[in-house]
Amino acid sequence: MSSSSTNFVGSPASLPPEIAHIVAIWTEVLLYGIYSCLFFEAAYIMLRKRKENIRSARVFLITTFIMYITSTAHIIVGLYRMLQAYVWQVEPPAFYFMDFRLWDTIAHNAMLCIMTWLGDFLVIYRCWVIWNYNYWVIILPTILLTLEFGVNTMLLIWFTHFGMASGEAVLSWMATIYPLVFAQNIITTGLIAFKIWTQHRSSAANGVIDASSRLSLMRILRIIIESAAIYTFQLLVLLILYPMQHNAQFIVQSAVIPSIGIVFVLIAVRVHLTKSKTFFSTTPIGHPSWFEDESFTHSAPSASASSSRTAPVDGEKYEGDVVPSVDNLFQRV
Repeated sequence: MSSSSTNFVGSPASLPPEIAHIVAIWTEVLLYGIYSCLFFEAAYIMLRKRKENIRSARVFLITTFIMYITSTAHIIVGLYRMLQAYVWQVEPPAFYFMDFRLWDTIAHNAMLCIMTWLGDFLVIYRCWVIWNYNYWVIILPTILLTLEFGVNTMLLIWFTHFGMASGEAVLSWMATIYPLVFAQNIITTGLIAFKIWTQHRSSAANGVIDASSRLSLMRILRIIIESAAIYTFQLLVLLILYPMQHNAQFIVQSAVIPSIGIVFVLIAVRVHLTKSKTFFSTTPIGHPSWFEDESFTHSAPSASASSSRTAPVDGEKYEGDVVPSVDNLFQRV
């Protein structure tokens, strides 16, 4: 065990690493169970009701399956590591979990990186689609994701080739990961939220919705989930815990993987449950559209009332004076 590896373990006074790691594993197992239930139901709905002509839906479908496979592999390796450390006692847990000479430590961290990259990619992709495929909007988030990819890859190489860099240099580069991911998610979440808000105001101004109406709690919850604010909050917690060298960061870090999957499975389910043919279709108040079924589908306004500004949902872009409502803006994803 190299001395540099022990530097990654926080002070036992904050939270004993042995406890932190075992709690982290079972936290991930709990969230993975929730993720699996949602995923299999989502997979059934997506495969049964898929819309082949929506490009973005295909992207979410494929990426969602890759994310679940990655999360499953991560939980398997995590349980193997738990047996190694606590049952077979290959090494003391505090040292074993940070021993980067072991294949399972590298694999465990690599899968965390892959899951994070996939989640960040989907957030950026969603932002790009919502902003009508405007590349200028996602330039900065894409740069941040590229930097994140580069730093993570470099660290994984260093971890497998001790001596290429000093422990201080590795720790310094590690300190840049969470700020990069957090900044990227803050920007994309802000852009998505801003687009929702401006579209809501535009729809109200054009008489599509009642300007005095209020969003229900479920609609607010949908905005939070779909703009990845929950994931961003977890990153904020990690951003605080890492400089403190608090071992609770391992618990939050393990919770990130299934949480990313849960958020995007819900998004993917809603995408594949989209049934409306116009931008002005309606949904029941307080009923999230990802749980829609045929019984909740409402007819669109008459052509005479909306023909001047409606457009097919399956179209990849809207132009001219087409003004989709807040709900239908998300149906394009």
